[in-house]
Amino acid sequence: MRLIAKLYVVSLFTVILFMGCDQGMSQPIKDIIPPPETPTNLEKATADMARVNQRRTESQQKADTAGNYTAIFIDSENILIEELNFRKAFWIELVDIFRSEKTDDATVTDGYGRLQDAFAKRLSENTLGQFYFEYIRTFDPLIVEYLRLSYVYPTQTEEELLAHFRESVKNDLVSIVFPENF
Repeated sequence: MRLIAKLYVVSLFTVILFMGCDQGMSQPIKDIIPPPETPTNLEKATADMARVNQRRTESQQKADTAGNYTAIFIDSENILIEELNFRKAFWIELVDIFRSEKTDDATVTDGYGRLQDAFAKRLSENTLGQFYFEYIRTFDPLIVEYLRLSYVYPTQTEEELLAHFRESVKNDLVSIVFPENF
């Protein structure tokens, strides 16, 4: 009986050795099923901002339905706090850094001037709430860059990340496009 078992095993190995495995098995499994792609730091930051904008859209729709835009301003801050763990008015600090680093750029200073004039006009017309999210979306690229840096340097403090952000601005790694007809 042992002899038959040994002959069977030897025969099996001989067949496998000379005939080889099925051709489909010659390809490693990792080539057949690709590993999941790891998102880049920019993709992670962009996804974070997409969540913020989804919430902004929901808030805007709710305000449009109610015909009352007073909650927009509170919602705006709460969304950034809840989705991004920002402290209150942190995005304004990013805007101030961008503006201070771009004082010699006429496109930026003119854009800020036009945007501030439009902001003041909407405020005096009591229509700012209707357009507030459109207004602040102008600065979303600044938030995305800060978030990207937070993924690049996950253990650094806010102060260190802001220093990196300032360098990104100086090196023109982040820019904003001012709306023409706000």
